[in-house]
Amino acid sequence: MARGYRYVDAVRLLGGQDPAVMALDTLLGIGTLGVWDLIEAKNELIKVGNDLLGRWRDWRSDQVWRSRTERLEAAHAILVVTAYLETLDAMELPLDLGRLRFSREEQRAVFAIREIPCPAPHRPFEQNVEEIAATYRTFNSGMEGFLDGLGVRERLEEHEWEQVAAAFKHNTLAGLAVRRYTDRYRRLATDVPEFAFWTGQIEHQATRAGLAELRRLLAMVASGATLPERLETVARLHRVALTRPVAKTGDVPEGMELPTLDQVYQTPRYRVTEIGGQADPSAESWWAGMRVREDFAGFLAGFLTSTGATERPLVVLGQPGAGKSVLTEVLAARLSEESFLPVRVPLREVSAGADIQQQIEQAVYRLSGERLQWPDLARTAGGVLPVVFLDGFDELLQATGVRQTDYLERVARFQQRESDAGRAVAVIVTSRTAVANRADFPLGTFVAKLEPFDEGQIAHWLKVWNRANAGYFERHGLRPLTQDVVRRQAALAEQPLLLLMLALYDADGNALHSAAELGEAELYERLMRRFVERELEKAHPRAEVGGLVERELVQLACVAFSMFNRGRQWATSAEFDRDLKALKLGRPEAGAGFAAPLSSGDLAPGKFFFVYEARATRDDEVLQTYEFLHATFGEFLIARFVASLLNELLAQEAYSVLREVDDGLLRTLLSWATLSTRAPVLSFLKELARPEWRPLVIRLFRRLDTRDEPPYAYRPWIAGPHRRHAYYTANLTLLALVRDDGLRVSELMPGYEAPVREWRGFALLWRSQCAPEEWTGLLDAISAVPMEEDMVLRLGDGRGHVGVLDLRLDGRGLRQLATEAHFCYDTDQIKALLALRPFIDEVDEDRGRSGGGPLRQLLEVLRLPPDNSRKRVGAYVLAIREWHPSDPRPLLKVLLGDLVLASLDDRDAVMAEVSKTSKKARDIMQRLTRALR
Repeated sequence: MARGYRYVDAVRLLGGQDPAVMALDTLLGIGTLGVWDLIEAKNELIKVGNDLLGRWRDWRSDQVWRSRTERLEAAHAILVVTAYLETLDAMELPLDLGRLRFSREEQRAVFAIREIPCPAPHRPFEQNVEEIAATYRTFNSGMEGFLDGLGVRERLEEHEWEQVAAAFKHNTLAGLAVRRYTDRYRRLATDVPEFAFWTGQIEHQATRAGLAELRRLLAMVASGATLPERLETVARLHRVALTRPVAKTGDVPEGMELPTLDQVYQTPRYRVTEIGGQADPSAESWWAGMRVREDFAGFLAGFLTSTGATERPLVVLGQPGAGKSVLTEVLAARLSEESFLPVRVPLREVSAGADIQQQIEQAVYRLSGERLQWPDLARTAGGVLPVVFLDGFDELLQATGVRQTDYLERVARFQQRESDAGRAVAVIVTSRTAVANRADFPLGTFVAKLEPFDEGQIAHWLKVWNRANAGYFERHGLRPLTQDVVRRQAALAEQPLLLLMLALYDADGNALHSAAELGEAELYERLMRRFVERELEKAHPRAEVGGLVERELVQLACVAFSMFNRGRQWATSAEFDRDLKALKLGRPEAGAGFAAPLSSGDLAPGKFFFVYEARATRDDEVLQTYEFLHATFGEFLIARFVASLLNELLAQEAYSVLREVDDGLLRTLLSWATLSTRAPVLSFLKELARPEWRPLVIRLFRRLDTRDEPPYAYRPWIAGPHRRHAYYTANLTLLALVRDDGLRVSELMPGYEAPVREWRGFALLWRSQCAPEEWTGLLDAISAVPMEEDMVLRLGDGRGHVGVLDLRLDGRGLRQLATEAHFCYDTDQIKALLALRPFIDEVDEDRGRSGGGPLRQLLEVLRLPPDNSRKRVGAYVLAIREWHPSDPRPLLKVLLGDLVLASLDDRDAVMAEVSKTSKKARDIMQRLTRALR
């Protein structure tokens, strides 16, 4: 956040050698400025403050970014105090200020004005105003206490003291000062754009393209400083990015005209906050309560014109394909057009083990071919602010396997060192949202999260796309891509890179138009198959491509399983390579001449459009990780490969006479995680399922104990045979249920025991061996309903059905208990819950967390001794307070039964005391009184 200033320091910074300011120096002193000092010298300070604020052209004129920014923030501190003093002077309080004095030590202890808060671009102006109001209330509190302690009240008439108390104690003065401050701030913001940037009060032009708004805003505060020729080369190379096509030409059909980055780029929607205390920006739930903003250019302008930009990095988070790297390219180009020196550092291209300065120097060399030392570069920039973009922090985390928890702290220390050396630098870091919890954020760091496209952004993007390709569409007899067609794939279209993928797919014969009636699985099949074909056609004759597609899709499925079975959304190339070999799915190694043979990991995933390849360099070795641009791609590939293996087993059964089918590969892949942890996998399997699957899966389940472990050395993590057995049987159960009709346990289980007992044994095995979230996923996915001596299983909302215990239970713990009781057919647990039913019926789930809950308080009433009125009052009050269901009859019955046992005098006394505690208690007591009559 922006730096706060003490008033005395702010006056000196802006006033300099001004005679009026120098004359105040003796009065102001050199220590912390107290409120009494301000009151004593208020007339002089008001005059000086207004004079300094009126000279805004002078304190904005400095060409050096740091000097200009510090003067702006100092001016704000003067504005805050001047508004307070003007308000105090205007109130004409009946106090003889000259006779009321106290020591400087007392001032510092009671009225010290420390740093005055400065506005920050991540929060609304109203929040800044509230901080200023709190500062004013602090002044008032100290004044009111001091005056009361000196006995001023005794020396004033009653109406005079009421006037003073209203000003200080009731915060009348603070309220009027806030109003004056707000009015002065808004007027000053019309002359000083930085003031408007800090509080989002700048008038924005209606433009979405290419962050052009940022250029307009920054032009308003440009210092006029120019870069020397050597650094202008760096800036020029950044600007070139705007003129390049939005995608590599190898990814598009021949003859297509791609729009440039400048034409098609959309200014992102975003959320932003300041990191404090307990923060987890990797969790979507953590962001849920923060408003979505559309003024990204204004926010950046405010950030780059505050001193906070040079103290801590701005971290920009987003999902794969959200446009984080493209954002840094566009920003580097836009900032180079104004009084900034952008330096973009793609972290995948520099050494992961290097320090921040070395990474910047390596990036400059890769960009320009010149070896520039950072200190020379920063000094040569003069008054221009360098802005360093560290793009792809997540790639360092994933590809190196090192936590890098202190990386952002190291960035902040680098900024501090540069600031101390007189070379202020702003830093913007980008990363995937999901790995943000693997880094320590310095307190006060701004974090922005890019939001998906909304319908307006999608419409604008499509307009640019269709305009750029109008000629191509006409030559090939194609229809333009419309929003109605794209809307059917909303989950993909809301990410910029995936929207481009859909557009490229539709450019091949309007494939997306014709997919309108397809199921989701069939659409993903066609989409991925076409992109695989297109990639293979670059290196193989078209006649050979058809036979290679399935091999590539199988290897991509292996990538998906590498992630899935490790509980992650990414996998390293080394892990993928090991998995391919262990599963015996790799292709023969190939090499030519003296070149090293390529591993299977090198040959497969990174070249496909829908696979994101993260890279980092460590000790001259390039490390890679893979991730799908959207999780659904991996989930479809998992479902597709499972479906292929089941269909292969059906084919084996059709031709095998002497041997059982070999489910070794299926068993190996499904023995490490439950399919229910990824709901889309089950949805895809439902669509792909064949009726013959269920009998096959039942046979595999029943004969499982008769078969040996599969001959695969596949070990994504360490798990013993019991755990692998638990995972595979749970997944076989899910596969048996992907058809919508129910399945009896007696049909599925091997039949060694009674069906419900056997089911309970497997359910308890899964609960003991699966991770908690996987166990919860099974409970969510499978509905298990007792039926006579059997159980009926269905794939659906397991928590939505509680069978014979159709209760609304007290607290989520009991809800979980009831679900588990049904799922495991635990009759003892069911009986216990049935016994509690009278107490927990109609109880609000969320109230069980505080005060023991309604059930606990009713039980406390039932346990009361008959002759203790004091305990009875307390127990009644708690029981009434905790009771929130719509039906009060259980509460009334318990209280009435207890009152009947008490003496008449005790009864009346208790009811009278309880009635005083709340309106709700009074209503309950009145109903009990009528019942007792």
